[in-house]
Amino acid sequence: MLYVDDLNDAADQLGLRVADSGANVLLAVGGYNVVFDRLVEVDDIRYAAPSQVAVDLLTGPGRNPSEGQALLDWMERHESEWRSRPAGGGTGSAP
Repeated sequence: MLYVDDLNDAADQLGLRVADSGANVLLAVGGYNVVFDRLVEVDDIRYAAPSQVAVDLLTGPGRNPSEGQALLDWMERHESEWRSRPAGGGTGSAP
């Protein structure tokens, strides 16, 4: 899932097309800025916090909920890694 400012513009820039089923990319406009809290930046790419990704996956379509559970399992096993990341765009490694 990618949070973007403009769905149509992002889809055009990324060369994406609408799919009724079997989509493998989800674009969303963040209704609240919380989706951008605790970003992690690696090699000029910004990643959402694992906790935000887990929430998004658990409530997403298709196999997203099982992927969300797998992420929660990873988070439980590696709590010191993801909790120790600096808030607000610090650098680190993505899970």
